[in-house]
Amino acid sequence: MLGESRWFRGLADDMQVLVLPLEDLPVQATSFTYPDSFTAMGLVPEYGLPYERRPYHEQVFLLHELDEVISEYGLPEDIEGGYDGYVQRPFEQYIEVQLWSDEPVARWLPVALGPG
Repeated sequence: MLGESRWFRGLADDMQVLVLPLEDLPVQATSFTYPDSFTAMGLVPEYGLPYERRPYHEQVFLLHELDEVISEYGLPEDIEGGYDGYVQRPFEQYIEVQLWSDEPVARWLPVALGPG
């Protein structure tokens, strides 16, 4: 587990947490951005928010690169403080994992997967 964010968990009333071991995620269906994808993909300025480009932005990494990225850039720390004005603060506090398959989490989804 990379860690948890008490701050992010409190961002909305209906947030839930699901903790999965990284080794249980299929490497062919897992990627990550450093930090969250909204910041990493350079979308922040489109919304008039402060943005400072970093060397790890505009990249999507594969799961096997996680240790190398953390070694080079460090492990982000959770946001301190409340929610007032948080969108104006730097958002470099996350590593966002993208899971491109429902299979590893299917048993926790509210409806069974199937043709829709």
